Amino acid sequence: FLNSVLYDITGIIWFKEFGTSLKIILPLAISFYTFQILAFTIDIYRGKYTEDISLLNYMVFIMFFPQLIAGPIMRANEFLPQLQGKTEIDFKSDYIYKGMLLVALGIVKKVLIADNIAGVIDPVWQNPSQYSSFELFIAIHGFTWQIYGDFGGYTDVARGAAYLLGYEIPENFKAPFLSASPREMWQRWHITLSTWLRDYLYIPLGGSRVGEFRNQFNLVLTFVLGGLWHGAAWTYVIWGFFHGFFLVLQRIMEKLGFKQIFPSFPGKIVSIFFTYHLFFLGAIPFRSKNMSDFFLVSEKVFLWNSNIKSSILTETVIGLCFLALLIQIFEYKEYFPRVLWKIRPVFTPLIFLLLLILIGLYSGTGKEFVYFQF
Repeated sequence: FLNSVLYDITGIIWFKEFGTSLKIILPLAISFYTFQILAFTIDIYRGKYTEDISLLNYMVFIMFFPQLIAGPIMRANEFLPQLQGKTEIDFKSDYIYKGMLLVALGIVKKVLIADNIAGVIDPVWQNPSQYSSFELFIAIHGFTWQIYGDFGGYTDVARGAAYLLGYEIPENFKAPFLSASPREMWQRWHITLSTWLRDYLYIPLGGSRVGEFRNQFNLVLTFVLGGLWHGAAWTYVIWGFFHGFFLVLQRIMEKLGFKQIFPSFPGKIVSIFFTYHLFFLGAIPFRSKNMSDFFLVSEKVFLWNSNIKSSILTETVIGLCFLALLIQIFEYKEYFPRVLWKIRPVFTPLIFLLLLILIGLYSGTGKEFVYFQF
């Protein structure tokens, strides 16, 4: 990435070609467990974690298999105490039930929602020039919900597997697309990465203790670096800057007294609508293969040159997004635990049987988890 930046600035071809003959294969999930190790090391240095741990417990913490590949990013003070004195799996009935429910819900998100959406939108993103503005608009919506189903589904399965083994790992998604502001969105989306960036980048840079301009700069810089964590490409830099900018804009508006523009319930629905569509716009650089595709898709969507028409693409994406929205509404009010806990003695087997039937009937072509590449 640095070479490409230097090539763009200088035009010297050597920068573009340097190192292209090297074939370096990065270990799977290196960014996730690297962040976990860094956080643990920094916490020890800061004196936030002072307990002695065995080598075995340290290795379990770093290589805990349910979350090793794509998180959530665990903290030592949350997980290591669960290992103290434990010599065998502790099968708790409530953990088993929570685990089964989360695994089933995660499979629904991944297999029924994310994979089926991916099957119809991937061709659009491979050749965006061949599709109309409306089809690209639907594909952006589709990817927004695909990434939720894919990554959120993986997290649910990871947390469920951990519960089945007798452990609890942190939640990563809390109905993010029902957020009423950019800040709330990042308190609900990829929570463990957001809090990691806050605690180990934003606060060390000065956080809110510095002047207003420096604070806003730190916020944008943190998100730009968060974008680069996803990949060394200009599209990810734009994605990070975009989200950082709107967080700064929200902060400025609050300073001016606009803490809640739409305080009523209908107003909150409007806020949710706008917040979701900001995230939707951020999906354009995130999903684009390169800057050319980013400019092409942006131009087609903003200059709109097509009619609205029904197709398999439209019907599939809208239907599956609606299903995902229903799941988020249940998650937002924590409806699953409060209701399903009460009916589990009778209906638990039927619920899982129904889910298995749905997965068997409507599962799409299996796709690799999107965040495996990070």
